[in-house]
Amino acid sequence: MRSPKKVATVTGDENAAIASDRLRIAAILESPEGKRNPAMAQKLALYSVLDAETARGILAEAPAANPYLQAMDREGPLGLGAATVDFSDDPKAARLKELSAGVAAFNAEKGWTKKSKNRE
Repeated sequence: MRSPKKVATVTGDENAAIASDRLRIAAILESPEGKRNPAMAQKLALYSVLDAETARGILAEAPAANPYLQAMDREGPLGLGAATVDFSDDPKAARLKELSAGVAAFNAEKGWTKKSKNRE
């Protein structure tokens, strides 16, 4: 039979220290500076003994976590939904499309259509 594990007793001073440290960590992680660079905020909060104001000052001077996202916020969307190059007047592409349609018609006439994968 195993003996029950003893639970460590925690004094009031230790509880106050734990609560104070949790508040410091939350102040760093939940700040606007911490949300802008969460990876660095987590390292400053968990692996240093800096107070929240000093950590927030460091985070304010540090670059954002992702420079691309920072640039996108500054510049706005680029609108790349439209086609950038028009290939409709390409004679080679037109000929390939013509050949593809002719081969598909020939195969359909001969009964050589592709079998669907859903057939059993």
